[in-house]
Amino acid sequence: MAKFCPLASSSGGNSTYLAASGDALLVDAGISCRRIETSIASFGEDVRRIRAILLTHEHIDHVKGLAVFLKKHRVPLYATAAVLETVCPALPADAALCEIVPGETFEAGGMLVKAFSTSHDSVGSVCYRIETPDAHTFAVATDLGAVTPEVKSGLCGAETVLLESNHDPLLLRMGPYPMYLKARIASAHGHLSNDDAAAFATELLLSGTARFFLGHLSKENNNPALAHQTVGAALADAGAKENGDFTIDVAPYDCPGKLVRL
Repeated sequence: MAKFCPLASSSGGNSTYLAASGDALLVDAGISCRRIETSIASFGEDVRRIRAILLTHEHIDHVKGLAVFLKKHRVPLYATAAVLETVCPALPADAALCEIVPGETFEAGGMLVKAFSTSHDSVGSVCYRIETPDAHTFAVATDLGAVTPEVKSGLCGAETVLLESNHDPLLLRMGPYPMYLKARIASAHGHLSNDDAAAFATELLLSGTARFFLGHLSKENNNPALAHQTVGAALADAGAKENGDFTIDVAPYDCPGKLVRL
């Protein structure tokens, strides 16, 4: 059985849990080690099952709890070379660092993993597609900025996708952020809007994706109901029925989301 759960997903912290065949992976550790441990325990899983951490990039909302977690739980860390170089000084001296190359498949925790470069203002950010031993496919794709051909081809066909739906363009324009930050978020190296997520979700749906988690929502420039409505309406316009052809869940800002069991 495969299990998938966003532990937290927002600008304040990101971490996702995926387990299969007795082993588990963690994508990002952007919340405290204690929160990761208690979140995993809250749905009956054991943090000791984690065999590796897959890091998307070096921003604080993805690495906040990383050093403490690796000090307590000696598991390898996978990331691009540039990201590993950036985070290494803050990690335990004996941390096992594993360089990944976008586009190449590798094995971690008994699962097949493939990373794809993303358009984000990072030194080397990626999203992930993961296949479990029982052939279920999952993807974690936040901090995209734009949906590049590489991301599109890499994620299409994944059964379950955690997809960034960061902001509503109008709420962002009218919101409290300074202009430079608004421009950064809306740029092709920032974050996907609800409309961007809806367009990509439609392509994913047509390729076979049936379960959507909308993640990395901004508390200031979005809200769960608006993100769900925007993406759901686009999928309905494509002729699909929610809770029949597809499901949508919005990953909570700061607590575990829905646990998917397959």
